[in-house]
Amino acid sequence: MINSERKFDWFSLVIGILWVILGAAAINSPSTAISVIAVFVGIGALAKGIYTLWLRRAIQMLTGSNSKMTLLIVSSVVDIILGIILLFRIHFGFGIIAYLFAFWFIFDSILQLVIDHFFKAMNRSYFDILIVLNIITLILGVVLLFNPMLSIYTLIGVVAFYLFLIGITKIIQAF
Repeated sequence: MINSERKFDWFSLVIGILWVILGAAAINSPSTAISVIAVFVGIGALAKGIYTLWLRRAIQMLTGSNSKMTLLIVSSVVDIILGIILLFRIHFGFGIIAYLFAFWFIFDSILQLVIDHFFKAMNRSYFDILIVLNIITLILGVVLLFNPMLSIYTLIGVVAFYLFLIGITKIIQAF
């Protein structure tokens, strides 16, 4: 027989409180938060560059072809250089992160505008909402591109919101 009595989860409570504290710290110390984000993006770019080099080699061994491998090499070298710069030049990372975030909004909204026509056949009102939201996101991306500080504070706000959300979820889960 399964015991339906639930016990208090101290681990979830502690983790939840920790996430909420991290969210508050991100808001209270934006420069530290952006430095941590830059380091994580640097680690990610470095790992992606190394992985892309490995992938290129695996594809080359599998297919026995060198065609179209130049783009993979260039991509991996750029990722590795960007990763190293972000890891060892944190202040340079501030500017990179700001523009990266803005370009992410722009490219993602353009991509969504390109593929939104698939939703038109399914539901016209859903399609209309997607178009409006993606145009707003595109405009926001352009605004962020021309105002890097706004981009940084928006990124910190998104990270802080995410940390708060996880923390509150874990605290609720504890009970």
